Amino acid sequence: MSLKIVTWNVNSIKMRLQHLLEFIESNDPDIICLQELKCETDKFPSDELSHLPYNLYIHGQKTYNGVAILSKIPADEIKNNFDKNPIPDQARFIECSFLTSIGYIRVISLYAPNGGEVGSDKFINKLKFYDAFTDYIQSAKSFEEQLFIGSDFNIAPYDIDVYNPAKLQDTTCFTYEEQKKLRTILNSGFVDNFRILHPTKNEFSWWDYRAGALEQNMGMRIDSIISTSNAVAHLVDCKIDYHTRTKDKPSDHAPVIAEYHNISQ
Repeated sequence: MSLKIVTWNVNSIKMRLQHLLEFIESNDPDIICLQELKCETDKFPSDELSHLPYNLYIHGQKTYNGVAILSKIPADEIKNNFDKNPIPDQARFIECSFLTSIGYIRVISLYAPNGGEVGSDKFINKLKFYDAFTDYIQSAKSFEEQLFIGSDFNIAPYDIDVYNPAKLQDTTCFTYEEQKKLRTILNSGFVDNFRILHPTKNEFSWWDYRAGALEQNMGMRIDSIISTSNAVAHLVDCKIDYHTRTKDKPSDHAPVIAEYHNISQ
């Protein structure tokens, strides 16, 4: 038995609904973490997805933010916030627990703040958000469970994760202050599922709409699936779905797809 988990910043679920339907038909994921829904919970297009075998767990917000988890497996528990979140009025977090083919897992769909201009109040709030979130996931770790975070982290952790590290150094999503926050997570029992399988790949998950960024592959890898280390033994594949980003009127982010197998079978 396998388990396929996806994370994708759709940049408006209503604008990207057809792309989501096509992606599901092509990839048949078990669990989908979505970010930047840009709609309120009761405005989520549930009816348009009702023919599919997914349970919908939505934490929406008008105009901005909004996260969701779509799962073939019913959730045992759902959370819409975490302790000491400095911006609880922003819909950036949803967590569900599931009994799956690889054991009992928790899945978080996270939309981390962009931070705006370096040094601004929004940037400071981004760093505070990461501090609180890191404290939460450290307390949530368990030997009996596996924890997966599908996220637009809005941070590229290393030079290999951007197209031009010299040019982008000290710009938003690629400052040392931000990288330190994400690396703290990665150095404390969590694993970047894409990077552990592809240590030398210079691939990206986000490209600006402007200046021919996609055509010139001027991107950043700011979206990923991170898991507790006890899940890595199940990991068999993790890839970025570049094709979805090339569609007409796409999200500026590409989905990330990870697949896990039950090693006991």
